[in-house]
Amino acid sequence: MCPVCLARFRGTRECSRCGADLTIVMKLAARAWRLREAAREAIRRDDPIAARALATEAQEICSTPTGRRIQALSSWLADQLESSQHLVSS
Repeated sequence: MCPVCLARFRGTRECSRCGADLTIVMKLAARAWRLREAAREAIRRDDPIAARALATEAQEICSTPTGRRIQALSSWLADQLESSQHLVSS
């Protein structure tokens, strides 16, 4: 979405409605996507604590419904891991 006029983002460097330069917006969206991909990979390699950190950073940059789901899953998995580690150390 264009931060100037709120037009739908069309994947171009210039807003189709108001002509604003969207290069920074595109870079931020791409960075958040890469972080979400890294979070998915961290879940696959059984590292939910790293996944939670990556998903949280992605959401802070560019919040998406998919990002919220990855963040929720990784948070739940990390909480489960931390709880089981606490039980073992007690």
